[in-house]
Amino acid sequence: MIMDNPETYLEDYETFEWLFWLACSTITVTKDENKRLSLLTDNDGTDYKVYVPTNMKYKHLDIKLYKKSGSRWKDAIRYYDNEIPAPKDLLEYERKFLVNE
Repeated sequence: MIMDNPETYLEDYETFEWLFWLACSTITVTKDENKRLSLLTDNDGTDYKVYVPTNMKYKHLDIKLYKKSGSRWKDAIRYYDNEIPAPKDLLEYERKFLVNE
């Protein structure tokens, strides 16, 4: 997405920095969950396919997501509906590669 839209992401440092830090964030999952998540996209070097949009992947696989409440996991709360926030630009970009099974 970044390289396909350099005028947006490489010429505006603040936009690039925002996307960079977002891309550095992680969601901890099990090895099995990670494998299942990896199957929701396919990139053989020629074709890129998206089977489920980024914001819906965890919900699609029924992976329960939690976030800290305060500074401790002891009081963690569930994400509403297991949808993750994703940049609108990314979701638009993915639509070109979305494959309906």
